[in-house]
Amino acid sequence: MAARVPTARLLTYLQGRGIMTKEILECQGLPCPQPVIRSKESLATLNEGDELVVVVDNEAARDNVKRFAESQGHSVIVKQVGATFKLSIAVCKGGQAGDEPEIVCPVPGDEKRIAVHISSEFMGRGDDGLGARLMAAYFDTLAQFADKVTHVTLVNSGVKLIAHGSPVLAEAHELEKLGVQFVACGVCLKHFGLDDKVKVGIISNMYSILAAHKEADLILRP
Repeated sequence: MAARVPTARLLTYLQGRGIMTKEILECQGLPCPQPVIRSKESLATLNEGDELVVVVDNEAARDNVKRFAESQGHSVIVKQVGATFKLSIAVCKGGQAGDEPEIVCPVPGDEKRIAVHISSEFMGRGDDGLGARLMAAYFDTLAQFADKVTHVTLVNSGVKLIAHGSPVLAEAHELEKLGVQFVACGVCLKHFGLDDKVKVGIISNMYSILAAHKEADLILRP
């Protein structure tokens, strides 16, 4: 479907002693950064006290237009109407315009898939007691990013984190409920005598671990 061509409707009305102009700029369906460009062009033609109403249909356009208008000294009121946003911009020519802000355009498919690779039951090197506390804090915080984390792969002593007696089992269970898949090295579990004590995730091999890494856009190694 072709993008909707913006329309501008000019209305004049009496306000106080002067005749003011109200322009309605419809930018639904326009790709970023077109709503900002059209708004900038319209604002340049309006006078002090005039009003520009910009109608957009996504949050990125709403935020970009608002940031630009405010950076130029104009006053902005945003109202959501159904699936659209109406930005009422009161034109102010008296103030000093600032630098134009960066226009942020969303990139389709820019959501990153993250895999977390853990090779030790401790985080960092040095004091193991401190490392255990840091790893517990890491697991607790990881829940805040569960919508982006697809896998947690575990090798070496990292497999102990999903076995009976692990101090982070509750957090691991919660992550699993949120859709994070735990993949543990079977050879490693057998080495530590834990192959029958796994409480979260699956016992697998290096091929599955590498496959999880290949699918990920980003691999974190705490």
